[in-house]
Amino acid sequence: MRQRRVECPIVKKKIDDAVCYDIHMNAEGLAPNWTIPEEVLQTPGYRKICINCKNHKE
Repeated sequence: MRQRRVECPIVKKKIDDAVCYDIHMNAEGLAPNWTIPEEVLQTPGYRKICINCKNHKE
């Protein structure tokens, strides 16, 4: 099965949907920091960017 890719405004490139979901879970406070890429953690305000993203899952 081919992985869906989405544009991530945090890292400014396409990422796998599964990684997007991991970032979403972290931004919502439901997953620890070690579950997402380091480059996301280094982006100031990444949680707010994620929550406001068109790809953010409700």
